[in-house]
Amino acid sequence: MTKTKNGLLAILLVLTGNVFAQNDAKITLKKDRAMMINEMNQIERTFKTTKKISREAMMELTDLNRKIEGQERYVTSMSRQEPPVFTTEEMQDATREITRIKRTVETLRNYYYHPESIPKDKNTAAARPAAPAPAYTPPARTYPVLPPQQHATFPVSNAALTGDFGLYRGQIPYPLEKGTVIQGFGRFKIEGSGPEIMGDNPGCTFSAPVNSAVKAVFEGDVISISKMGSTFYIVVRHGRYFTAYSNLASSTVTKGSRVKAGQVIGTVGRDDETGYGKLDFILMFDDKNLDPQAWFVH
Repeated sequence: MTKTKNGLLAILLVLTGNVFAQNDAKITLKKDRAMMINEMNQIERTFKTTKKISREAMMELTDLNRKIEGQERYVTSMSRQEPPVFTTEEMQDATREITRIKRTVETLRNYYYHPESIPKDKNTAAARPAAPAPAYTPPARTYPVLPPQQHATFPVSNAALTGDFGLYRGQIPYPLEKGTVIQGFGRFKIEGSGPEIMGDNPGCTFSAPVNSAVKAVFEGDVISISKMGSTFYIVVRHGRYFTAYSNLASSTVTKGSRVKAGQVIGTVGRDDETGYGKLDFILMFDDKNLDPQAWFVH
């Protein structure tokens, strides 16, 4: 009887610890978003006074964009855990704040690249005080003509790719026919003329031609399709394993559909920072992130 009680107590402590850890993570994420909103508001206030975006402000906006994209990926991966980590209300609040930050950052970045699009002061002589100011729509981002990138063709898997995902370590196909891994799994540091940027990549990031096909790496069920801004985020379940595909320009599947290995599920979206195509790919076992490159066919 004593052993049974001790065992039940140990299970209870583990479950309680997980709940506390999840709550701590949610609190940290919310605090991080509040800090990002505060920083974004300061840049916006300065812009309203000076009517321009300085180079320093642009560097801060680039850093904010990296942070919010990282949180967006993390929140989406947490949202599909069972039992759910977020309540419906918490997910709606997080999505609303993330979308607000991304849209404002994108608008301010567009002002930096296209200062001619900055709305004119309504108090100038050229303004028409009798007519309401039209709602401002940020102009479509234009990119310079970029030199073509050379991408290697990824090896093809000859495995059956059915049944237990866990049996195919080292045999999983790449989600792209051609591409380049530009950021691997885990901790990374970006150095440059601006402040040093640290991060933790939950998967791996590919550079690939814009609008090229993105394929499911294994048979499974589409359990989530999210749209953040102008891009899509798709999560496919393979038993206890999950794969996620982020920064998609389009989606060709629906939530609840069954997909086969190699089936096209979307297309590569553009990276606003470089103008080239980018795909973020995440692999998880239950709630643990795995290094995808250890699972891809060699």
